[in-house]
Amino acid sequence: MDTQNSQENLITPPIYAFLESCLFDKGIKDIPDSLKEQMIKDLADRLQQWLMQSIFLYLPEAAAPEMEKMLATKPSQAEIMAFVTTQIPNISEIFKEEMVKFKQAYLGK
Repeated sequence: MDTQNSQENLITPPIYAFLESCLFDKGIKDIPDSLKEQMIKDLADRLQQWLMQSIFLYLPEAAAPEMEKMLATKPSQAEIMAFVTTQIPNISEIFKEEMVKFKQAYLGK
């Protein structure tokens, strides 16, 4: 998967705000903007990996080969989400729950 391309699609304003809140809650507040941006990008990569793992936890077993085949073609974030949404109807709720778990893990709680 093309990390740079998919990462740019991942960091929407709500996701950026979420990642920023992770840093803030971790006590990372007064840092240069360039360092903050790099930390946000690094966290975005980690969040993307976390969410991709959660997709495979909830993906019906029969859809896994199709998902793996699609991932081999380096699809866009939108293409992945379009497929996943058809296979996991409540994916938005799952992602919300997984983001809470991600933040708890990041904060060491």
